Amino acid sequence: MMKWKIPLFDLDYSSKEVLAVTKVLRKRWLTMGEKVEEFEKVMAKFVKARYAVALSSGTAALHLALKSLNLKSGDEVLVPALTFVASANAVLYCGAKPVFVDSTSLDDFNISVTDVERKISSKTKGLIVVHYGGFLADMDNINKLAKKYGLFVIEDSAHSIGTKYNSKMAGTLGDIGCFSFFSNKNLATGEGGMAVTDDKGLASKIRLLRSHGMNRPTWERFKAVAFDYDILDLGYNYRMTEISAVLGLEQLKKLLPNNRKRKLLSQIYFQNLSGIEELFIPFQSYPRDSSHHLFPVLLDKKIDRITFMQELKQKGIQTSIHYLPVHRLYYYRKNYPQKPGTLPVSEKIGTREVSLPLHPRMSEEDVLFICKQIKKILSRLKK
Repeated sequence: MMKWKIPLFDLDYSSKEVLAVTKVLRKRWLTMGEKVEEFEKVMAKFVKARYAVALSSGTAALHLALKSLNLKSGDEVLVPALTFVASANAVLYCGAKPVFVDSTSLDDFNISVTDVERKISSKTKGLIVVHYGGFLADMDNINKLAKKYGLFVIEDSAHSIGTKYNSKMAGTLGDIGCFSFFSNKNLATGEGGMAVTDDKGLASKIRLLRSHGMNRPTWERFKAVAFDYDILDLGYNYRMTEISAVLGLEQLKKLLPNNRKRKLLSQIYFQNLSGIEELFIPFQSYPRDSSHHLFPVLLDKKIDRITFMQELKQKGIQTSIHYLPVHRLYYYRKNYPQKPGTLPVSEKIGTREVSLPLHPRMSEEDVLFICKQIKKILSRLKK
C-alpha cells in the first residue's frame, strides 16, 4: 500500500472514536440497537427533519427512498449524468429507468434545471438531485419544476451534510434526503447511510424495508418487548451496526468545524491556482452554500490528465476523478446507450476533471505545496 505525503482524504479520528467503539464491544450487542436509535434522533435534530432512518449505506438509502415512493417497472427517474453510479443503480434496483440529465456548466457541475425540464416525459415520476462536491444545487427552481409536473424529489446528499439552503438543511429540501457515511465523506463511519424525511408514511416504509420487512426488529425481541414477529413486506438487510452509529455520533460533533476547515483550505486553493492558463477552477463565485467535500479542477484539453495525475503521484499527492459520467460506463453504454452529444457538458467535465486533496487534517502548508507542484507540472506539460 502506497504511503501518500498528502492523501485525497483522511479520517479525523481520535481516542474518542476508539473509546466509543470499545464501549459498544463491551456491551456485546453489535447490530442495530440503542446507539442506532440515538444516532437517528441526533441526526434528525441536526438536519431539522421529523424522521431519520439509519441504514447500511447511502446506496441503501437511495434504494429504499425510491421503494417507499412506489417506483415500478416502466417508470422513469431523472438522474445527473455526473454522479457516482449508485445514484443511477438505485433506480434500476426498482425496475425503473434512469434518464440522464446534463450538468449546468463548466463552472457549475450540478444538474441543469433547463435539461431537467427538457427530459420530463409522461413516464417521469421524479428526480434525484446530487449536490456535487457539497455545492448545493438550484433547489428553488428544481422544486418549482417538481411541483409543476407532480414529481418527487430525492436529494442525494452524500457530499453535502451540514450545508444550508436559506434556513433549511441539505437533505430536507425534497421529499427524502439520503446521506452516505463512507470513509471519504465529511462524516465518515466506514460504511453507513441515513434517509431523512418529514413524511411519517415514507419513514415508516423505509424503516420496515431495512430489516427484511419485519414488524418487530431483533432489538425489540432482545429487550423482550416482543417475542414473535411477522414479515409484512419484501424487505432487505440494510441495517446499520452499533459500531457505525457511535462513530457517527462522534463524527457529527466535529462536522461543522471540519466543514469550516475545508472551506478555508478551498479558499487557499482558489487564491493560489486562479489565473493559470491550463487550469480552470469551477464554483469560485458560487451563490449557494457548500460543505466543500471535493475540490475539483478542470485541465485544459491539451493537458493529458493521466500524466498530470501520475506526476502528482510521484510527489506523494493523491488525486482522483469525480466522475466518469455514468452513461459512459460500460454497463450503461451497453444497456442504456445515449445519442451522441445529448450530454455535452457532463462529458467535457468527465474527460478533464481532477479532484485535489481536501480534508480537515490538511494544513495550509499542504495546500501551498500542492499548488506549487501543480504549477511546475503544468509548466512542463504545456511545452
